[in-house]
Amino acid sequence: MSDIRVFIADDHELVRIGLRTLVEAEPDMEVVGEAASANAAFDNVVLTRPDVLLLDMRMPGGDGVDVCRRVSESVPDTSVLVISSFDNDEEIFGVLEAGAKGYLMKDTRPDQVVNAIRSIVEGQAVFDGAVAARIVSGRPQSGTGANAELSEPLSERELEVLDLMAKGRSNKQIGRELWIGETTVKTHVSHILRKLGQGDRTQAVLAAVKAGIVQLEGSS
Repeated sequence: MSDIRVFIADDHELVRIGLRTLVEAEPDMEVVGEAASANAAFDNVVLTRPDVLLLDMRMPGGDGVDVCRRVSESVPDTSVLVISSFDNDEEIFGVLEAGAKGYLMKDTRPDQVVNAIRSIVEGQAVFDGAVAARIVSGRPQSGTGANAELSEPLSERELEVLDLMAKGRSNKQIGRELWIGETTVKTHVSHILRKLGQGDRTQAVLAAVKAGIVQLEGSS
């Protein structure tokens, strides 16, 4: 398996050094670039096309929501994992709706950050417990949110798969827990996305949590 290519965007040099040291200590990861401003982050992600962008929410020249949206549109193969000191509703929901695959706080343990990077690459949604609680409590009235309307009811098996998706399980892990094949899991996930009217797993989980269909781990 090739190395997971990581780009770090944060305006604090000490944070960048810490994240670089953490990532490069892993045998299957490498840092392909760093940036201290929003525009530099976007421009260099377009050039380097990393697997994961570790993104701070507030940097000179723009905010994380704008960077995330531009990256999601221009480099869709790059997954955005926000690592921030801020946990206000507008920033959390804004960046998730802009395409981020996860949101962690900067006091997250180093091993959890590393595990989150691997989970993001595997297509899982990753949320800090405090962020999960904000999502469960619901977005304040504003803008557009994830669509909570179902085009048709979810089956019992689809609800089981969706619950495990919300807990951060990969397709392989879901298959093991439910005693079904990975191909079958993928089919269920596809049906879930269609019924929830969402384009990816993170948005589907976000919509399901807001609709009260499932709960995120650590949000009770």
